Amino acid sequence: MNSNKQNPSAGAAFQTIIACVREFHERFGIRNAPALEADLPRETVELRYRLMAEETEEYLEAALAGDAVEIADALGDQLYILCGTILSHGMSHLIEDVFMEIQASNMSKLGADGKPIYREDGKVMKGEQYFKPRIAEILRERRVNAGKA
Repeated sequence: MNSNKQNPSAGAAFQTIIACVREFHERFGIRNAPALEADLPRETVELRYRLMAEETEEYLEAALAGDAVEIADALGDQLYILCGTILSHGMSHLIEDVFMEIQASNMSKLGADGKPIYREDGKVMKGEQYFKPRIAEILRERRVNAGKA
């Protein structure tokens, strides 16, 4: 699965972001897993979760206040923390492929008429053509033990 079928430069840009966060982790003594690790120490999992939740809350406050600067800050921090979590799980080498598979799955939600199906709150619903993302297949293709993932 080619992670950058639609925009080849997107992968390079994303890997640059990952490299910046990797450098931060190295400088501050935060572990970057060399390969896929689903079973992180509980403290690490809880910290990553708290960091993501904190920035999500900051985004909500900024968005409700209509504060573009704070929205950008919260979104940038969310991306930074997400990349750190990707590195903590050793997924930097495969996350683009996972994302593109999710993209294909999301696009398969269109109805048979090619139009989106919405729930009353605006959530996009699954159409007849929907397929579940084949993430385990991606992990197997990358010679990762999907049973541990």
